[in-house]
Amino acid sequence: MDDITRRGFLAAGAVVAAPYILKSQDKAGTKNPILGEGEHKYECIHDWGLASLPASIKYGNTHSVVEDSQGHIYIHHTVHKDSPSLDSVVVFDDKGKFVRSWGPMFHGGAHGMHIRKEGNTEYLYFCDEKHGIVTKRTTKGEEVWTMGYPQDSPVYQKGPGSSGPGGAAGLNYRPTNFAIAPNGDFWVGDGYGSYYMFHYTQKGNEFPRLKNVFGGPPANAAGRGGAGAAPGGGGGGRGQGKGGDQAKGPAFAGGDQAKGGDQAKGGDQAKGGGRGAGGGGRGPAAPPPVGQPGVPRDVPIESMNNPHGNMVDLRDPANPVLLVADRGNARIVRYTLDDKPIDVVAGTKSPCHFHEQKGNIVVPDLQARVTLLDKNNKIILHLGEPTMPNPPRTTENRADFIPGQFVQPHGACFDHAGNIFVAEWVEIGRVTKLRKLA
Repeated sequence: MDDITRRGFLAAGAVVAAPYILKSQDKAGTKNPILGEGEHKYECIHDWGLASLPASIKYGNTHSVVEDSQGHIYIHHTVHKDSPSLDSVVVFDDKGKFVRSWGPMFHGGAHGMHIRKEGNTEYLYFCDEKHGIVTKRTTKGEEVWTMGYPQDSPVYQKGPGSSGPGGAAGLNYRPTNFAIAPNGDFWVGDGYGSYYMFHYTQKGNEFPRLKNVFGGPPANAAGRGGAGAAPGGGGGGRGQGKGGDQAKGPAFAGGDQAKGGDQAKGGDQAKGGGRGAGGGGRGPAAPPPVGQPGVPRDVPIESMNNPHGNMVDLRDPANPVLLVADRGNARIVRYTLDDKPIDVVAGTKSPCHFHEQKGNIVVPDLQARVTLLDKNNKIILHLGEPTMPNPPRTTENRADFIPGQFVQPHGACFDHAGNIFVAEWVEIGRVTKLRKLA
């Protein structure tokens, strides 16, 4: 085993033994569950904003959520099959009142969404995994640039695999999320495609340049490859964004080897990784024990199995790092900003993405919980873990969802007031506001 494979885990700290759930009386006389405890107590408001959503818009899978500098909340969803409108980006004010919608070009593929202020202007960065594109847009949808299949990468130069021009040797590309550094460099994870990470440089609104490709499946193991080549994303990484047109691992400090444990199984199939908690589309299933820690798979630290989410961690300004939610391997991996692995943060089961505020990080975990990490990446607590079986994520009946329980959290962010918004991978969409009480 080489040195890099022997790097130690940052074992996430003690896990709460049980969720702390109370009830709260709201103005309408209904009761909302209270999740958490101590300094991390929240009123759980499911279906936030739904009453204001126009009848022409029906949520599909709600994948991402961000807040802009005006306090507006953006929801990115795949669009329900029965929705008259194909708009995939829905914007609300901080009270949950509908403001506007746009984004039919992401219909069916809406996935990652990142917001960043550059000068006096805020921009949204999107990953569309169905159409195989990453794109930079204004907050009202105007295109700045769009990149398609990354054929300028030596790893992907043969083109898409299977029935695509790359044949059996090709690699499929289904990007899932963004991370951006202060200097404009950014990273894209091919989470549902072939499991590599892409590092780009960017100056202002110029077209990005590829700097590095790293990760990928372990040696002698092929990436999952997905369902083909995400048509229409643009040739050679320069499609103009019309969207819908087109091995052994290190030991824990206590000496226990990571054995794999309860985790998602990769790209789209990783979405079934929450079956024990969220039904996985196969009917209610008994939830796992509350507070059960995730155990990373025993694979080389530099390999990846669905690098689903990522974030540039600036909590230590002198030592910024890249966090990668290596979901299929049930772990978070820390990298230097020159793409070298540092160590593994254990404790999550199927981490999807990250957002940071005041030293704490919120991690939506596809296995039916939202995890808070402290400044040392130790687990503070898990929120919304099931204590009774959840309905299938494919239910069309919103009343089936159990108050105070998450089904399959996929995106989450803090707002300016410390509240947490959670978007879930369920067929009819589900947006929850965790209103901070303490």
